[in-house]
Amino acid sequence: MSATAPTRSGSPHTTETKSETKLGPPKFKPFSFTGKEIFPSALLSTAGVDWNGDEQSAEDKKTDEDAQIRKREIPIYGDENSWLGVELSELNKGAQVSVEITSDGLMKTAKWQGTVATVGQQGRALIRPKVIWDYQALRKVLQQRPINVIFSASVDGTPLPEATEVFTLRSINDCPLYVSKDKSGKNLTSLSFLFAAYVNENHPQVQEILKEALECHIVDKFDGYLSENPKEVFLQVFSIWNALQRRGIKYSNVAATTPGDRVFSQSVRFLDQSISDHQANCVDGTVLMASVLQKIGIKSYLVIIPGHCFLAFDLTPDSAALPIGLETTMLGKNEITDVKNLGYLPKQEKFKEYDDSYKTFGEAVDTGISTIQANARTLQSQSDVRFRLVSIEDERNFGIQPISFTMDK
Repeated sequence: MSATAPTRSGSPHTTETKSETKLGPPKFKPFSFTGKEIFPSALLSTAGVDWNGDEQSAEDKKTDEDAQIRKREIPIYGDENSWLGVELSELNKGAQVSVEITSDGLMKTAKWQGTVATVGQQGRALIRPKVIWDYQALRKVLQQRPINVIFSASVDGTPLPEATEVFTLRSINDCPLYVSKDKSGKNLTSLSFLFAAYVNENHPQVQEILKEALECHIVDKFDGYLSENPKEVFLQVFSIWNALQRRGIKYSNVAATTPGDRVFSQSVRFLDQSISDHQANCVDGTVLMASVLQKIGIKSYLVIIPGHCFLAFDLTPDSAALPIGLETTMLGKNEITDVKNLGYLPKQEKFKEYDDSYKTFGEAVDTGISTIQANARTLQSQSDVRFRLVSIEDERNFGIQPISFTMDK
């Protein structure tokens, strides 16, 4: 499998080493961004994403403004946003090529045919047919399982030997973090922005959480930044924190997934799963809080550092400063009364619960701020793919959509 991938900036052409080898009979090998694994979470959340924006790099989409192929690059034909394809070699310029990719139950047969007018060294070209996925079927994948993916190609009317690859179809809860170009675990490409797909501001339970937060009487409304008062914004975030504590959500360090060939991934619960399980790992709690904050218009972030994830938010709408951190793993520190029983508590006991919750909230903010400040330079420079400050608003604008809520189990 090739490690070439959709990329968020620059040309997705692959780079190859110089060779003077004489061309032999045409041949091909399957291409997949995520190796021999298919992640439904990535396919669903990026369905509307154009990785290269207005700059087209596929050779059959060229205009005068598009990126030009450079030396030692492999030209791309077809859909440059596709996660699957075929890498051909030993091609002559002007070869007539046909490519098909099939997999029962997940996608329609993906086809591309046309003239390969430009080839790279060793006569190479990457063909990426447009894949029509069955998104409803992908959303229902709750456990990983093997699937067959069949790749076929012909050159100038002559079929090449077909390739059938056994892929692992991952659970919808598995989120890819990094892709390595080889099995060494180095040369990583970050996909951690896909965590934003588990933030779902449109989830029906978000309104229930906001209703319960209002019943706690910490704030009398959720208006985001309309008050123009950072203290009011801070109290809105605390009110949501307090309501979630009353749901009895505890920290659970359950995040492991079955190791992949070249993809590092983590299991992430959906909002309703965290609530029903009364458990959340660092990512679960972070996407849960972020979902509610996004709903009320408070800008939220996922702060990703090696082995950990936590929440951050802006106190003002156009802040140029680093956001306020919030260590969401501390949500379960307090044992406080469920909202529906809050009215039965004596006044003194009720105030004590609010004080305890606010103290924990303050500690969580202090911890989050300290961690952000300690890693500020790396987070801002993005010099290390293991460190990311993922803005939910920016990811939505880019095209990363929430994975939709479903009652299907």
